[in-house]
Amino acid sequence: MNGKLSLEDRFLLDKSLEEYQLYQKLMNKLTSEIIAYIEKELP
Repeated sequence: MNGKLSLEDRFLLDKSLEEYQLYQKLMNKLTSEIIAYIEKELP
């Protein structure tokens, strides 16, 4: 890689970053829900 990205490559990287951030957000939400369930059901 020479340090220059085409518009298509930048677009794909941007979409990949958005997807990664979405999955991170979903995992954090699910983790919070699991912790809340465990704290409620297994005091």
